[in-house]
Amino acid sequence: MSEQHTAAGNNIVQTQFEQRRRDVQKAAVLFISGQSNAHAHGQAMKACERIETPLKNVFSLDRNPNQSFDITDVVWSGFTTKGKNLGETQDDTYSFAYFFAKLWQNAVDRGACLSDLYIVQISIGSQGIVNGMWNPDTEKIMQPGVLGTVNISLFPWALQVNQLALRHLSARGINPFVIGWHWIGSEQDAWEGGFDRADFLQRYDYFFDSMLQSMGETCSVYLYKLCFQKFCLEANISSRGIDVVNDALQRQCKRHDNMVFIETDRCPYWDVNAPHDGIFAADNAHYLPEVQQWFAKRFYSEIRKKYYQ
Repeated sequence: MSEQHTAAGNNIVQTQFEQRRRDVQKAAVLFISGQSNAHAHGQAMKACERIETPLKNVFSLDRNPNQSFDITDVVWSGFTTKGKNLGETQDDTYSFAYFFAKLWQNAVDRGACLSDLYIVQISIGSQGIVNGMWNPDTEKIMQPGVLGTVNISLFPWALQVNQLALRHLSARGINPFVIGWHWIGSEQDAWEGGFDRADFLQRYDYFFDSMLQSMGETCSVYLYKLCFQKFCLEANISSRGIDVVNDALQRQCKRHDNMVFIETDRCPYWDVNAPHDGIFAADNAHYLPEVQQWFAKRFYSEIRKKYYQ
């Protein structure tokens, strides 16, 4: 090999090293919030695929030390598939967070110059913005547990945690930048008493404005389209509220330039002629693992192009 080629190779290695050194001083932060699909309810992982050894370059908030309104700081640790959702207790599922964390760590292990990733995940099944635990009007309650016993005032809790998470990283001399907030929820608001309230849109405006402010008003937000009409049909429930909620989510995208409406029915697995539309489990409500993986892959590809060319 010529001296010219050797020098060029050394320059490439040095450039990659410098890029990695700079990225170590930054922290990519991912927020995931919502209802049951935000933590892949019922989609239990095979034991061999669980992440039990904490990842080295992906971190998340531990449920036990953080799940309190009294905390003034947060506790991070390497990502695992257990004990991380700050909402209900449900672990080891094929969630969006799992697939994205795995993609990120695998890329770092292959030599990609990525910042360390920090994930904040807060979700409880069957809890909407209007009548559920995400309702901004609820008083502060913190009762941890599994679905059915858990009772947490998610709105004030999320605002507190979001700000503490970013503040903690900054205090450590790490520059946090939010790569996205994913709202995978709102199904509960499609029922009567939610979408048909006179102040429905006003409540949505206040919720999304406040949450966005807690994470930095310029961060990208991803809102996921509701497509569980077959669930309503089989349960003999009106699906009218689904369109109303989807319209409200798209309205938020018009109010904020940094919001994106993810059309779940454009997923490659979507097929109205297939059982459960090709994307849901047998209950016609909860996304299959491959759908959660598609969510993660499309977002990962977007982030790589946006921040890590």
